[in-house]
Amino acid sequence: MITPAPTLVLRARHLLTLAGEGPAVGEQLFAPLKKLDNAALVVRDGLVAEVLQNGGAGLPAGAQVRDMGDVCIAPACVNAHTHLQLSHLEGRTVWRKGFARWLASLIPLLAEPVSRAAIDDACQSMAGVGTGLVGDIAGSLPDGFALARQACRETGLNARFFCEWFGFATPFPDEHNPWPPQCCKDIADNLELKTCCAPAGHALYSTAPEILRIAQSYCRKINSIFTFHLAESSEETRLLTNGDGPLRDLYEGIVLPENWRAPGLRPLAYAEELQLLGPGTLAVHGVQLNPQEIRRLAASGAALCLCPRSNYNLGLGDPPVNALLESGALLCLGTDGLTSNTDLDVRKEAVSLREEMDVPPEALVRLLTVNGAAALGIEGAGQLTPGCPAAFCVLPSSLVY
Repeated sequence: MITPAPTLVLRARHLLTLAGEGPAVGEQLFAPLKKLDNAALVVRDGLVAEVLQNGGAGLPAGAQVRDMGDVCIAPACVNAHTHLQLSHLEGRTVWRKGFARWLASLIPLLAEPVSRAAIDDACQSMAGVGTGLVGDIAGSLPDGFALARQACRETGLNARFFCEWFGFATPFPDEHNPWPPQCCKDIADNLELKTCCAPAGHALYSTAPEILRIAQSYCRKINSIFTFHLAESSEETRLLTNGDGPLRDLYEGIVLPENWRAPGLRPLAYAEELQLLGPGTLAVHGVQLNPQEIRRLAASGAALCLCPRSNYNLGLGDPPVNALLESGALLCLGTDGLTSNTDLDVRKEAVSLREEMDVPPEALVRLLTVNGAAALGIEGAGQLTPGCPAAFCVLPSSLVY
């Protein structure tokens, strides 16, 4: 006879269930959120069974009660962009000297083997702070994809993996085989991996345009998210517009082919020319977007993931957050990886935007939860309502209003 799991009751000073909330854009981001005071979650078999108010009056008989104290509980947060397979390189890259200097310090380290222990630690740290859903850039290094997938499963993280194409060299993908070589090998070794991943591009300056188009087309075909880094640094903008600068010096003859010519366009315009933007596309960073480009990005229906602490650490400047919030674009948050950040606690990205740019907490809670889930293509996630997974985070005090 199987003994049923006991009912668990989680009490907290405040509770945000986000009941009825979907992805929010523009003015919707700033609408009040219904905060329940002195509330409790009743959890059975890992799912929310009931939401109680008034101190949890009417608790089920025999329930185990866990008092969380003077905190605000919200749905588990979403880290929409990170690089788990690079976790073993934590603290070993050059920061605050510009993007090209950071990249030059990173490239030699990529020859080192991926560390399962480092990936495990990274996943455990995310789960420990209430992250429930992760968008991970995977498949570039041997064994990285499979190890990240295993670590996420063992720590209870729901993950979507993006197998990143990097470079201009053959073999080129086609509509029947859109996977980068290393990711293709991982999938061949374990077909189950194919169910949780999609092909992706690195960036407009580092991935052949033909590859970007084929990868995006395949993502549309399978109804998956297509993602790539966009407008991250001034060096990227200079390379694409003028064809010179530190990135050209770094990539010449190594990544860029001999016959490569700059498109003569700013990043967003080049992405538009390649028809990479639209619903189902998740661009990342957007630091260099100007006001007109922000309006065009929003009109396209593409989502944008902000990684403000990574941008600061690399000396890239601040993303134009206020204009983005007002634009109607779907925004979410990511940490980037441990090569450009001190940790993978995505709540700290929200705290950074709150403290440095005075972004209202209502907007930040939505970016952390329902918007992140929508940007990764996960419908119905980001709530603590009956029938939903009882995955939660404790909000930092600066995000509680």
